[in-house]
Amino acid sequence: MADITLAEFNGCVWLVGGEALIDDLLANTLPPGISIEVVPCEHKSDVHRLWHALCGERPGFGNPWVIHPAVADRIRRKAPGNAVLFADWSAAIDEAGQVVIADMAARCAADDTMRIDVVDFLDPGAPKSAADLARLRAQLVEEALIAAGVAAARIGRATRPVPDQRIEIVMR
Repeated sequence: MADITLAEFNGCVWLVGGEALIDDLLANTLPPGISIEVVPCEHKSDVHRLWHALCGERPGFGNPWVIHPAVADRIRRKAPGNAVLFADWSAAIDEAGQVVIADMAARCAADDTMRIDVVDFLDPGAPKSAADLARLRAQLVEEALIAAGVAAARIGRATRPVPDQRIEIVMR
């Protein structure tokens, strides 16, 4: 379990675990060795379920702390995990993205029952060029996973209706 857990749904990120570290998280002054996990959620109720699981029932509290989008972007770029990040209007997989792909391929090789989904993020109202770029990025990540030894039959695809410059690899 990570020291700090963030839940993401529909373009918003909430702090659902590690509340004692919120000041340092927001100020970018976390001590070395603090781990951060960003958990993608399918529904807002999943955010609350995770919050209650990690922090217990919170009488009188309606929602966990919401994290500013700029802070969430900074965290995503620093936190190791399952996201392959892309520069604006680029489909190039950088060295950090190659590390994520290699790590996920190694995890998949260690568990022959694991399946993974390659998830792209796209605003439903985005222009066709943005949709084409998101599909290209997902295809390149999928091809890199296959080249790293993941069987194509173990890879699924999904799209989430949120604009972002990343492709996530989700274990299931």
